[in-house]
Amino acid sequence: MSTQAPNTARRTRRRRSAVATRLAGMLLALGLVVAVLVLLVRLISPDDADKDQSPAALSAMMTPVPTAVPTPVPTPALPAVDVTGWELRLIDFDHPLGEDFVPESLTDVGDGQQMDSRVAPAFLQLMQAARTDGFEPYVCSGYRDYATQHVIYFDNHVNVYMAQGMSEEEANARARLAVNYPGASEHQSGLCVDVLEYAGQDMEPYIGGSGLMLWLEQHCAEYGFVIRYPNNKTNITGVEYEPWHLRYVGEEAARYIMDHGLCLEEFLALYDPGLTATPVPSPVPTPIPGAVG
Repeated sequence: MSTQAPNTARRTRRRRSAVATRLAGMLLALGLVVAVLVLLVRLISPDDADKDQSPAALSAMMTPVPTAVPTPVPTPALPAVDVTGWELRLIDFDHPLGEDFVPESLTDVGDGQQMDSRVAPAFLQLMQAARTDGFEPYVCSGYRDYATQHVIYFDNHVNVYMAQGMSEEEANARARLAVNYPGASEHQSGLCVDVLEYAGQDMEPYIGGSGLMLWLEQHCAEYGFVIRYPNNKTNITGVEYEPWHLRYVGEEAARYIMDHGLCLEEFLALYDPGLTATPVPSPVPTPIPGAVG
């Protein structure tokens, strides 16, 4: 029997095995080359290598991402009050009561002082609460008529400043920081009152922030009152800080004003800026030639 055929078969198998080995080696080398190329691409541009290059993805990349807008803090709604009502009437140099104004009814509130009868009960409750918390408030000044305000403004302030060397204009400007012009004082309305910590307390240099004045600032709104001339509001009210000057505006309005650190002018302007605008003076009639006055 011949052995040539089996030998030939074995040689064929060896050749095929060698070829397969070489192909495997080539594929392995090719795989290594591809891996190196991929690694180089990632090192050169790692972001671009991972990006989706589809049209939709490219369009998304070109569309600007909107800036996140923070959620606004809710603002409490304004109280439903009648800003044209008597208790919220703005009284100042530009919005005077006039010489003849007198409250319809006045009630005694202690220490020889009076207030508008509509607000006196709330004020008396406020004073009782202060006494319960250990204070002995003194009612310094309540209702003042026009004539009294005239004496306080001119005799006690303007004339004194002029005697110190101020001009009349300078004296009036200085006086208006501390006391309202006759006819333009809240005291004439009967809606306000000055409260001190004791009789005879010097009001001029007092800055508040402690004792009874701090207590009033924290509790006056519970009874419908506000600190009418707050600190750091002189440029709006035209009057220096007066922690003792309480003005009745009603409980709802008072709570909003005090909670938000407003003065009355700012509160009214939230409803209608025209309420605090300086009135346009009435035109002076043109004299008729030849007419006898």
